[in-house]
Amino acid sequence: MKTESKNQKATIKKQTLRLWKKFLWGVTALGFKATLGIIRILPERYLPTLGDWLGILGYYITPHRQKIAQENIKRVYGSALSAKQIKSMAKAAFKNISRNIVEVGLSVVSPSDQRFLKKNISVQGIENLDNALKKGKGVIAISAHLGTFASISAKMATLGYPFWLIFKDPENIYLVNTFQGWRNHLGIGAIPYKPRHRCASESLKVLKKKGILMILIDQNPRKKYGVYVEFFGHQLPTYSGPVVLALKTGAPLVPMFIHRNNNNTETIHILPEITLKESNDKPRDIVDNLRAINVICEAWIKRYPEQWWWMHRRFRWAKKTLSQNERGL
Repeated sequence: MKTESKNQKATIKKQTLRLWKKFLWGVTALGFKATLGIIRILPERYLPTLGDWLGILGYYITPHRQKIAQENIKRVYGSALSAKQIKSMAKAAFKNISRNIVEVGLSVVSPSDQRFLKKNISVQGIENLDNALKKGKGVIAISAHLGTFASISAKMATLGYPFWLIFKDPENIYLVNTFQGWRNHLGIGAIPYKPRHRCASESLKVLKKKGILMILIDQNPRKKYGVYVEFFGHQLPTYSGPVVLALKTGAPLVPMFIHRNNNNTETIHILPEITLKESNDKPRDIVDNLRAINVICEAWIKRYPEQWWWMHRRFRWAKKTLSQNERGL
C-alpha cells in the first residue's frame, strides 16, 4: 500500500510539473507575441531602448541565470575584475541579448522586409568565404554565441549564400512554428541536432551540395558527447563534429563572428579558413584542432565580452583551471 501511495504521489507530481511547464510555455509565448506586436508598431530608433529594458527585466526576474552569468565571468576573469565590474558585465550581457532578440524579432514580424538586415549589418572578409567555396567541398562555418549570431545566417542568406543551421528548437512548443517560419522565409536551411545519425547524414548532404553549414562551437554538450578541450583555462567537453566533418570531407573550416558597434549597427567578420592539423594520431588531431578553434573564439569574446552568452552553463563540466597568468589575463 505504501508503495502504491508513493507511486500515486510521484505520478501526481509529474502531472503537476507538466501542467505548470505548459502554463509557463503559454505565458512565455504570449509575452513573446506581445513583444513582437510592440516591435511591429514601434519606430526603429526605439528598438535598442526596448531591448535594454527587457534585458534589465530579464536580469532581475531570472536570478538563477544572473548567478550563472556572474559565476562564469568570475571563472574567466578571476581577480582581474571587481565584484561591481562582474555585475556590470553580466547586466550588459543581458541587455545585449535582449537587443539581439528584438532585432531578430523585427525580421520575424516582417520576414519579407530585409531593409534592417541590409542597412544595419555589414560584412567584412567575404572574400575568405568565396575562396573557401571555390574548393567545391562546401564550407563549415564556425561561430559562437556572440552578438546577434542568428543574424549571420540571415544576412548571408539575403546575399544569396546557401546557409544551413544545425539547430535545437526551443523546448517551448508554442514558439517552434514561429522560428521555423522565420527560417523558411529567409531561405535558411535547418538540420535538427537529434537524432545524431540523421544530423550527421544531413550535414554531409549539405557539404556535398557545396552548401555552407553553420555550427556554434561554444555550446555545452553532455560529457559523453564531448571531447575535453581547453577553453578560457578550463578543460570542457566540446563538440568534435565540426573537425571530424572537416577532416572527413575536406570542407574548409571558416570562422565567422558578429558584434554590435557603438552606433548600434553590426559587423560580420569572416576570417580565413583554419589550416587543420593532420597526422597519424587522429584523436590528438581532433583535440588540437578544436583547441585552435577555441583560441579564435576566446579572442573574439575577449574583444566584446559583454556580447557573449555568459548565462549559458558552458563551464558546468569543467575539469581543470589555469591561473590568470597562464590565461594571459
